[in-house]
Amino acid sequence: MSDCLPCDINQLVREHVERGTNDLVEIASVMAESLVDVVLMSQEDCANLLAHAISAVGQIVLEKSGAFEGTSSAAPWRFVPLALNEVYP
Repeated sequence: MSDCLPCDINQLVREHVERGTNDLVEIASVMAESLVDVVLMSQEDCANLLAHAISAVGQIVLEKSGAFEGTSSAAPWRFVPLALNEVYP
């Protein structure tokens, strides 16, 4: 494990893809389940934490998609490609 949690997560996703799990819906669903587990660790104000997480996902999608061209502040290590088969053939 490194000090970069998103890097570690992306590495795990890459390993699953290399083993043949390239169904993006399945991968996103499993990652959503993991996010829920993190939210439930809070034990207080889970709804607020979930709202912040969903807001962050939306903001990053907008930044990465170019909706805010020239203003992206998203760190490059947070990028998980939408077309995994293009990046990990």
